[in-house]
Amino acid sequence: MKYKAQIIGVVLLLAVFGAMFGIWQFHFKEIFDGYKEDDRLRDALENTLSQLQENFKGYKPELLIEQWQNQVQPWRDAREERAQYFNFGDWYEIDLVPPEARMLKFWYTEETNKILYDLYRKVYERMGGYDRFPNDLRMKLGVAKEEDWSGRNITWAEVEQNLRQLNFGVRLSTLLLESNVSYVRDIVVWPRRIPEIYDDMLGLQTVGLHVTLAAKDLVKFMDNLLQEPRYFTVDSIKLSYPYIGYQVEPQIEVQLLLTQANYRPPADDKDPALSADLGAPPAPVTDSDGGARPGARREPPQGALGKFWSWFRRVVLYMP
Repeated sequence: MKYKAQIIGVVLLLAVFGAMFGIWQFHFKEIFDGYKEDDRLRDALENTLSQLQENFKGYKPELLIEQWQNQVQPWRDAREERAQYFNFGDWYEIDLVPPEARMLKFWYTEETNKILYDLYRKVYERMGGYDRFPNDLRMKLGVAKEEDWSGRNITWAEVEQNLRQLNFGVRLSTLLLESNVSYVRDIVVWPRRIPEIYDDMLGLQTVGLHVTLAAKDLVKFMDNLLQEPRYFTVDSIKLSYPYIGYQVEPQIEVQLLLTQANYRPPADDKDPALSADLGAPPAPVTDSDGGARPGARREPPQGALGKFWSWFRRVVLYMP
């Protein structure tokens, strides 16, 4: 018991120093690191400004920018002119409006049934039966059925997306029927692709088709694609002729990948002359709803001690 007071004093002193070290490590150190980062950014900006002043000494910036814009604008005009060729036409367009006094689920079922009824009526008129066409086009297109939405409320955005996808399938089927396809064996819709090779300015929609049609109709089908006022391409094609022994007009089995492209305008046309040597800015920090917070500093991920200190500061010290 002789050294009890000294031991308690040492323990309290160590606890105080530990608390001070924790506050410095998990609170003030982060703030001072931010100050150091701001100092480095200031130095970099000052160096860049000095370099620009030295490189463009004696020149008027507005004249340089005007000259650059005069060179860039024709490129942009040519790009926008060519972009008109890359579109999906009306294949994804719908002219339906959401009902006001009805449940979306039942209205959606009625509308899709009407659309499919009209399509299969055309199938029967062209092919003379339904057995030469996929009997469940919804499944082929990935379009929702009523039972897929059972037990939940749906939004107009979900309905609209499925209606657009269904309209795409109907337009594709109409194209095949008008091309005198005698048998549609399979339709496979690929996910939308946005290749980086085109600077993310083209969205590609590919469909895999397995059909049967006469040789002359195949030639006409390919020729019509070439004469379309918008972009179509056949990425690959495989032909087989299993009916060589039949005394009928040649019917060819065709497997092909048909692709369309849609132009996607750049989100932000930055002037390369103004940012070529400045480097790319860091990725913006986003809020919980996905929105960017300009100027926010990206925080490093917290470890176990950091998470404990955040809880301790919020719950015990009542600090935000």
